[in-house]
Amino acid sequence: MTGASLLAVLTIFAFKPIDFDDIKGWFLAGDDPKSYQIGVVKDQERSGNVGYIKSVKESNGFGTVMQSFIPSDYLGKRVRLTGYIKSKDVKNWAGMWFRIDGEDKNALGFDNMQKRAIKGSTGWKKYEIVLDAPENSKAFAFGVLLAGTGEVWLDDLKFEVVDKSVPTTDITLKNSSPNKPQNSSFEDQN
Repeated sequence: MTGASLLAVLTIFAFKPIDFDDIKGWFLAGDDPKSYQIGVVKDQERSGNVGYIKSVKESNGFGTVMQSFIPSDYLGKRVRLTGYIKSKDVKNWAGMWFRIDGEDKNALGFDNMQKRAIKGSTGWKKYEIVLDAPENSKAFAFGVLLAGTGEVWLDDLKFEVVDKSVPTTDITLKNSSPNKPQNSSFEDQN
């Protein structure tokens, strides 16, 4: 699944939770949520409770453990989301994700770590996503997704304001498109 198609799927499914109440504040979503389970377990390495998402059957789609909130404290600022993630037998890929929604859930910023995906089995590692939150931001949606089969644990997801010297990880079209036409004479071939 491409980043653009996953962005479209997350936009569609991110606010359609299935009936699942095991983690206060979090819910299960995705394009195939019935193939996944979320919950909380104790973890000695992290000294307390951690959340998880795991596949319960084969899936060609993805599931995500997620939440959203109104970002009043972050409007007009550069924001970093950090979190600790561990994986086991992730056959396709997994990643932390963060989307900033504007009017009508239009994505103003997005990163799902697909270009730096978590695969296979990994120990606890800190990951980060950095996005600019425009003044017209209406919601922050975030979580950890699992595409295909495997298990992923997550802990200590936190938001903080950072200065503009910290580069963004935004993968939306606005950051991948140049701000002027390129090579319109077809003479620049380097």
